[in-house]
Amino acid sequence: MSVKGKKEASDKIYTGFMELMESQFPVHDKNSLPVQRSPSYYADALHVHVNHLNKVLKKHRGKTTTQIISEKVFAESKLLLENTSYSIIEISIVLGFSEPSHFSYFFKKRAGLSPVPYRENKDKKDN
Repeated sequence: MSVKGKKEASDKIYTGFMELMESQFPVHDKNSLPVQRSPSYYADALHVHVNHLNKVLKKHRGKTTTQIISEKVFAESKLLLENTSYSIIEISIVLGFSEPSHFSYFFKKRAGLSPVPYRENKDKKDN
C-alpha cells in the first residue's frame, strides 16, 4: 500500500471513529441506550484491531481511544449533572457504567469532587 493509501485508510478510520462516538451524544433522555465506552466496540465496528485504532487515534489526536472516549463521557456527565434532574444512578446507566460507584469514581478522578457535590456547587452558583 502506498503512503497516500495508508493516510487515506488512517483518515477513514479516524473519521469513522469520531462519527460513531459523536453519534451517541448528546444523551437525549435517561432511557437512551447506554453510551459505548469500550475501545473494542469501536474497533469491531470499524473492522480493525483495537491496537490499530489506538495507533490511528494517537497519530490524529495524540490520545488513545480510551482517553478520547473518557473526555467525551466526562464532558457529557457534566452537562447531564448541570442541566438535568436525572439521578446519579440514571446518569451512570446512560453513560454506560455498570455501577453508580464506578461513575462516581470516574467523575471524582476528573473533577476533583464527586457528582453530588459538583451538582450542588453548580446549583449554588446559579442562584
